[in-house]
Amino acid sequence: MSGPRNYFERGERQRLLWRFMPAALALLLGLTVIERIWFPVRRQPAAPPIDTSLDAVRGRPPAGDEVVIEPEPEPFVAEADDLSADAGSLGRVRDDTFFREGDMDAWLQTWSALQAAGRDTLAAAPAPRVSFAELFGQPRSFRGRLVRIKGVFHRVEELKAPENHYGIDRYWQGWLEPAGGPASPIVVQFLHLPEGMPAGMKVHEPVDVTGYFFKRYAYNAADTIRVAPLMMALEPAWKPLPPVTPGGTSLGTVAIVTMAALVAATLIGMRWAGWSERRAADAPLDLDASLREYTPFSTEESLRQLARDDGSTEEDSR
Repeated sequence: MSGPRNYFERGERQRLLWRFMPAALALLLGLTVIERIWFPVRRQPAAPPIDTSLDAVRGRPPAGDEVVIEPEPEPFVAEADDLSADAGSLGRVRDDTFFREGDMDAWLQTWSALQAAGRDTLAAAPAPRVSFAELFGQPRSFRGRLVRIKGVFHRVEELKAPENHYGIDRYWQGWLEPAGGPASPIVVQFLHLPEGMPAGMKVHEPVDVTGYFFKRYAYNAADTIRVAPLMMALEPAWKPLPPVTPGGTSLGTVAIVTMAALVAATLIGMRWAGWSERRAADAPLDLDASLREYTPFSTEESLRQLARDDGSTEEDSR
C-alpha cells in the first residue's frame, strides 16, 4: 500500500499545474466572451452622411426653357470685431459657387489678417471647435470667423494665387477628412506647409487647423458638382504619425498568438505529464541496481547457515 502523496515533489507539482491550467484558460476565455457580449465597448456613433451635391443644396436646376430668378441674398450683418475682412467684402461672398471675382477682396483681406496675427496668436486665440455639419449647414453664421477643426489630409497641393497687390504669390490647398465624419472633405487653404510634412495627391497626415471660415465652395467631383466648407489658415498644426516597422503586429494579433501559444503549451504539458506517469509505471525493474548489495550463497551454505541459526536459537532458549 502506497503512502500519502507528497504534493511538494516536483512531479506532483507539474501534474497539478497541467491538470488545472486548461480549466483556468477555458474559464478566462469564457469570461472574456461574456464581457464582450454583456458589456460591449461603446463607440461614438458615426456622423450621418450629408448630401453635398450642388443640386441637393440649391435645388433642382431649370429644365428646358425654364428661367429661375434667384432672390438677392440677405445683407451680411457683422456683430464681431475680429472678422477676417470688412463686412462689405464678406457680404459680397457667395456660397455654393466656384471662386468668383466678387470673392477676391475678402479672400485677400483674409490672407492679410492671418499674416498679421501670426502663428502663436492664432494658436492661443479662443476659437470654437466646430464640426463639418456646423460649417456646412450655417455658412453665413461662420463666415469670416475664426474656428478650429481636426482631421486628416488626404491630398495637399501647391497652387498659384491670382495676381494681387498683397504679395500672395502661391498658397497650399489641402483636402481634409474631418474627425468624426462624415466622409466628405473640407477644403483648407493655407500659406505655409509645416516643415517635414509631405505633400501630394495621396497623403495621410493628421492635422489640427485654426483658421477663418470663408464660404461653402463648389468643386468638380468625380460624379457631379459638389460643395464643401472652405477654410483659410496660416499653417496647420501637424503631428506626424509614428513609423510602422515592417512586419509589425497589432495588439490583437499579439494577444491571439499569445493565447495560441498558451493553449499549445498546455496540450504539450498534458501529454508530457501523462507520458511521464506511464513511463514510471511501465519502466522495467533494474535487477543490477537491486542486487548490487546482495551476496549469493550456494544451497549447501544456506543449509549450514540455517543449522547454525537453529543451534543459536536453542542455546538462547536454555
